[in-house]
Amino acid sequence: MRRDDILALLVSLGITGLLLWGLVYFVTEWWGRLPKGVALILFILLAVMVIGYPIYALARWSDRYLARVREARGPDRKTPD
Repeated sequence: MRRDDILALLVSLGITGLLLWGLVYFVTEWWGRLPKGVALILFILLAVMVIGYPIYALARWSDRYLARVREARGPDRKTPD
């Protein structure tokens, strides 16, 4: 793991923590004031955002990692499929 990988991991964890904190604050302060239909739509969007962002960040990191591994192997070696 390289230094920029650790930075990306920390930023991803920080953003995830902020998203979770914002979600808890929103639910405790504003959720009861919303109509049920709007609350349902917002719940689905927030769930996709909170769950999906770390998965997306991990996929980006793995793409960068695999590109570095392939580059380090050189052009004469084939990657196993």
